[in-house]
Amino acid sequence: MRRWRLYYLLIFFAPLSAWAQFDTLYQYERTIRGDIRLFTADQLGNLYLIDRKDQVKKVSPGGDSLAVYNDVRRFGPLSSIDVGNPLQPILFYGDGVRFVVLDRFLNPVTRIDLQASNMVQLQAWVRSYDNQLWVYDPLSYVLRKVDLTGAIQWSTPDFRLILGRPFSPSRMMDQDRTLYLYEPKQGVYVFDYFGNLKNGIQLYDWSDWQVDGGFIYGRKANTLYRYEIKTTYYEEWMLPAAMRGAVQFLWRGKRLYVLIREESGDRIHIYTTR
Repeated sequence: MRRWRLYYLLIFFAPLSAWAQFDTLYQYERTIRGDIRLFTADQLGNLYLIDRKDQVKKVSPGGDSLAVYNDVRRFGPLSSIDVGNPLQPILFYGDGVRFVVLDRFLNPVTRIDLQASNMVQLQAWVRSYDNQLWVYDPLSYVLRKVDLTGAIQWSTPDFRLILGRPFSPSRMMDQDRTLYLYEPKQGVYVFDYFGNLKNGIQLYDWSDWQVDGGFIYGRKANTLYRYEIKTTYYEEWMLPAAMRGAVQFLWRGKRLYVLIREESGDRIHIYTTR
């Protein structure tokens, strides 16, 4: 009887062991202030700040301005930026099919317009490990690899045949030559580079979803999550009250970036892993 009681106690308390206070893992480093609509960071610690006029400013880890991209009126609203290769940032524009490739000084190098490849609206995209693009075409339900001229190099079969239903991922990440596609209501789908489904991970309704360094990160309500891909172990941290209205969370290496917006202005708090 005592063995059974111990077993049930372990089952009951095991999930609670994953809970922790935010400050047990993250230590405050510094704050950056300014007009910040959205942002990203590269693996070198440089920040890329996008303001409300779609100007892009590159800032060093120490907070110094390194470069500015000012060509803000030609292509429409700026939706996102990929800095997986710090020497070649890629901008994605709001009409859903146009990209601008920059150099490390944020000078335009080339433009990509996927309308010529009969794609009219993209739902998810990411840079591939070999500096091309993965794009998911929601009208054809296929994943395509596109080079920096806009030419399609390769496409998967229709995902409705692979999954047995329509598929609508909102985010995509390329890590260690593996593709992670996130559909919030259905979870994470993991594919190899030939479009073969490897497995699924049941992580639902996470915002700020991303894959970095062998982990999947995200936020849901007032909780941060970290899921270790290799071991399937996950941890949870309750957010401090001051962060519960944060606009954006970004994990990059050993740093966590948190964008907070208030009447007094925008600011990014930077934390490092203890």
